[in-house]
Amino acid sequence: MSYNIDNIVPINVRISPQGLGFANFGSAALFAPESELPVGFLVDTRRVYSTLTDLAVDFPDTTETYKAARYWLSGTPKMAELTVWGTADADATWLTTLNKARNEFWWFFSFFTEAVYASLTDVEDIAEWCNDNESWFENCQTGANSTDIRDPGSTTDIATTLTTSGYRFAGTMSHATDPYAGIKLCVPFAKVNYSATNSTITGEGKVLSGVAGENLTGTAYAAMRQPTKKCQFYTRVENKGSVDAGRVINSWSHSSFGEYMDDVINLSAFTNALGVTLYNTVFNQTTKLGQDPIGQSVLIGAAKATCEQYIANGYLGPRNYIDPDDGIEKYTAGYEILTKPEDILNLTGPDRAARKSAPLRIRIFRKGAIHSVPVDVDVY
Repeated sequence: MSYNIDNIVPINVRISPQGLGFANFGSAALFAPESELPVGFLVDTRRVYSTLTDLAVDFPDTTETYKAARYWLSGTPKMAELTVWGTADADATWLTTLNKARNEFWWFFSFFTEAVYASLTDVEDIAEWCNDNESWFENCQTGANSTDIRDPGSTTDIATTLTTSGYRFAGTMSHATDPYAGIKLCVPFAKVNYSATNSTITGEGKVLSGVAGENLTGTAYAAMRQPTKKCQFYTRVENKGSVDAGRVINSWSHSSFGEYMDDVINLSAFTNALGVTLYNTVFNQTTKLGQDPIGQSVLIGAAKATCEQYIANGYLGPRNYIDPDDGIEKYTAGYEILTKPEDILNLTGPDRAARKSAPLRIRIFRKGAIHSVPVDVDVY
């Protein structure tokens, strides 16, 4: 036998682990009532459907599950899949149901059937859970509840209630006749590829395929635009006989921080990307990340790469701002990383013993979106 080269050149192969992947902000769960579940579809289990035809095998087009799923799995654009969770009627104190599902899988958009949206108690419970678990809840309101929202004197309608609670991860869509219009609004958000250039969107002005644009009174429009309601609506837009058949207007969330729907969703995606990137930077090292300025600079570089990506996709953007540290007006391209590599040299003893990095101080500045165009015309 020949002499083995491994005795001369021993090679030690070190393979970097894959690490965490980014969350899928296009994932959605529809909670189907027990009374509509087909034979063999057990309560507290899930099935995944890739087409409306596929779903119709289990849920005929007469079911509310089908009607709710229709806007997600058909039209333009449409999503590649939808997870349906079988919900026990007895479990509708909703926290129990949602926690059971979340223990099984992760999703971002939470959808329900018309009877659930009609129950204000259920809606409040769901909005609270979604806010606590960072899962977007599009609260679709129609019929009597929608009429109540459109009453400028009402202070007990569900839109006002959710705004009073300040739920960031909830938005209300009011439509007089369509109980699932809000689901269609979620589709373009779910299609955003945060790794692509100029990919982030706003909900304002979106066309909802298959949804009829409403023609409402000035009183109804004014009521939904009240800052105490922040209710989304889908309306015809007219200018001297020229009519745009339907556009989303007033695409707020119910956030206490004055955030639009896109502000909440994009920030959630950004923080997920930042967290995953830093986790993988620390734990995908084949040796270790040193607790020194070099290690700290690697973390700063990883954070910078994430921020640059979110400038590229359109979430972050340039502006002038007043620096709260020194009161000086400054320009930013969309983010500022204030931490320096040498900051790690000043770690306290306990933080060094706990093997922490120096804290990353990051300021981000949202690009935002133009929703209206004020014009002053001087005629001479």
